[in-house]
Amino acid sequence: MTERVKVYEEKKAMAVWMWLLPLLLLVAVFAYVLTRHHGHPGTAAVAPAPATQTAAVASFPDLGTVHFDTNKATLTPESQTTLQQAAAAMKANPNVHLRIEGFTDNTGPATHNHTLSDQRAKTVVDYLQDQGIDRSRLTGQGFAAAKQVDTNATTQGKADNRRVELFSAQQ
Repeated sequence: MTERVKVYEEKKAMAVWMWLLPLLLLVAVFAYVLTRHHGHPGTAAVAPAPATQTAAVASFPDLGTVHFDTNKATLTPESQTTLQQAAAAMKANPNVHLRIEGFTDNTGPATHNHTLSDQRAKTVVDYLQDQGIDRSRLTGQGFAAAKQVDTNATTQGKADNRRVELFSAQQ
């Protein structure tokens, strides 16, 4: 009697990395396509804006900050110069809206500082309206001693914190 010997071929299982690597590559390509940057780091791909809107935002200047004297909501000559530049930029860019945020240093009671920061924002809004900017394009609000940009331990730090900041946004 002959013995039959069975020979089994050992089938090697495909290594996990051989199918995982192409899958990961496919996921990476898909993610890249979904989040393509179009030259702007940190932004997702969106439909391009019309040329007039893109040009308006691109040419809109950094408006800077308007500073105030202690416990006052009246504009200084330097502040008026800054706001005249802001008004000119607003007239040249009719699709731009300004968010106006007023702040104080930490001197005085919180309720007084909140009222004062609101008055500072309103002063800037009123000035820009007087320069011919439509009120519907301006939003103003006071935030008292929130969002300090400098220490309140020095005179200069307090002066830096007594401010109104102007933020442009497209309508």
